[in-house]
Amino acid sequence: MGEERLGLEPWDYPEERRRLVGEALARWDEGLLEEGVWAFLVRTRRKPDREVPPLVRPLARWLALQGRRWPHLEAGDLRAYLLWIKDHGLPGRSRGPLAWATVERARGALGHFLRFLEWAGHPMPPHVEYPPRFAPYAQARRPLTEGEWERLLRLAGEYTPAPWRPLLRVLLVLVGEVGLTAKEAVGLWREDFQGDRLLVRGQRLREIPLFPLAREVLEEWLPLRDYLATHQPLPYPHLLLSPGPRKGKGKPLTYDDAKWLLRELARLAGVGPRGDRSKGDLLHRLRWRGVRKYLQAGYPKEKVAYWTGMRSLVWVREGLDPQGL
Repeated sequence: MGEERLGLEPWDYPEERRRLVGEALARWDEGLLEEGVWAFLVRTRRKPDREVPPLVRPLARWLALQGRRWPHLEAGDLRAYLLWIKDHGLPGRSRGPLAWATVERARGALGHFLRFLEWAGHPMPPHVEYPPRFAPYAQARRPLTEGEWERLLRLAGEYTPAPWRPLLRVLLVLVGEVGLTAKEAVGLWREDFQGDRLLVRGQRLREIPLFPLAREVLEEWLPLRDYLATHQPLPYPHLLLSPGPRKGKGKPLTYDDAKWLLRELARLAGVGPRGDRSKGDLLHRLRWRGVRKYLQAGYPKEKVAYWTGMRSLVWVREGLDPQGL
């Protein structure tokens, strides 16, 4: 009766979960392993990531298709799995080729899976290597250099047509200086700018301190923004309003327009996507420039992750120097 009142499950008993996971590994039971990873996350993480457990299923299926038997895996199996899904997609879920960001997401899920196995009493064999980040993904997350950043700021003031210049400068600062996503930037309201701080609503509510450049650009923008707002019968509350006329003067800037503007500016500056990188490369590099700015100012990485809406700053934990990126 006491156990029933506590609502305990088999995963709460070390011996029972060891038995369950051992049986699941013996037959590569995708469903049970997925359930077990979720049980591990909710018991060990303050904010368990729901995207992790479904990524365990493709790994179990791939190992089964390769004829692997637990615990007799090869040292490079995890890396081989990630390279395979890059070209072919996730078994049973999506077809390839996948973006490097998706492969990195799967690599992160592998890290949780390894910790789950230790928790369940079945650690991954020591000779099996957990793969490091792949070079294309790591390069795609490299922040803009200060030279590239200065070139973007300069060209924002020379952009044609001229009415878009102030808006483009604000958008550039919100992403590259404050560390917002483009979607968060277009979702801001006028009242969210509070002098030396910025309130970000949306999925991850937070209050962010602003560097002098961000304060200056936003303060310069407000009079023009308020003028644009008068062109609509019912003024919109958004911070970023279109100068029109093609998009409708005084209407909120859309997410697609924000992305297009930043990529067009990057193309003019010669700092856009290169090679086979995704179109989102510039947006990521801009945002990581904002992350680096906070770190260089001496703020702890946990606080910077909170301000920029990121789960964690893995690249800092791995020892990468923010000064040298």
